[in-house]
Amino acid sequence: MTQGLYRIAAILAVVAVTAVMLSPPGAAAVALSAPEPLRVDGVTATQISFHWSQNASGSVGVLRARVYQDGALATTTRLQRYTASGLVPGATYSFHVVAADDAGNTSPPSRTITITTRGPGVVPPGPANLRATEVASARVGLAFDQPDDSWDVGRYEVLDGGTVVASIPAGSFNGVPTINLALRGLSAQSSHAYTARAVRGAIGVSPSSNTLTLSTPARTDLVAPSAPTGLVAAMDRYACFSVVLTWTPSGDDADPPSAIDYEILVNGAHESWVRGAGTHTIGMVPVGNNTIEVRAVDSSGNASAAATATFPRPPDCTDDA
Repeated sequence: MTQGLYRIAAILAVVAVTAVMLSPPGAAAVALSAPEPLRVDGVTATQISFHWSQNASGSVGVLRARVYQDGALATTTRLQRYTASGLVPGATYSFHVVAADDAGNTSPPSRTITITTRGPGVVPPGPANLRATEVASARVGLAFDQPDDSWDVGRYEVLDGGTVVASIPAGSFNGVPTINLALRGLSAQSSHAYTARAVRGAIGVSPSSNTLTLSTPARTDLVAPSAPTGLVAAMDRYACFSVVLTWTPSGDDADPPSAIDYEILVNGAHESWVRGAGTHTIGMVPVGNNTIEVRAVDSSGNASAAATATFPRPPDCTDDA
């Protein structure tokens, strides 16, 4: 009898050790990443569809998403998308997502998105919290928050009073909560009243954001930055009609290198602005010899001499090459 008890005890000990050895190493709490970003795919009068990204690193077993609607658990899914159905037209709903694995580890919640379903007379919200990130003599930096249902926004417009001073394509900001932009070429000691609005093709113009009133300070810096040097224009390795520019950044008596703007010109025409960098890729240039210029401009509007390079696009370089 005693030997039988010893035998049972030994078997139980082996089982216990084996269970410990086979336990998932991540059974202890691990840091799961939050499901981000949430991106709305479509909104109708009765449905809201959205998806998210999830990093499974560190998870144990199957990773699932808990989707919350107005604070209550709506579903648990192994997918990274969800469609809420049976909603009320013109009503507002909020959603967030939490990741969870088989060991009971949970992630921080995603950001909460707030969506209004469509319906007769429903005007979706526009951008909000328009604010200044920089106010200088010749330029201002602005930022605003996109509406969560920005999936059907074609562009954003920034107005100074009743005049549109910037038009921003929304496609490249999909899923990005905040949009930043710079307005350049302003006059010192000038007053401005900025608003932002969203333009949706089928619905039209959204309500305007808050009005941001500001004045640029007096111009005290009259010295231009040094000219960029070492400008090189090379063919992009993936597209013969694209140009990769590199240069040695400029210095300035007042602005740090990170605050210097670089204006890119192709054949004398403005192509783009780059802030505080020594590289830029031009998406496409015409066939033939192209003159490319880069000049530095500080926050007071002082412009340096331009660095110049030539880029020849051969005739056999087609747009689909």
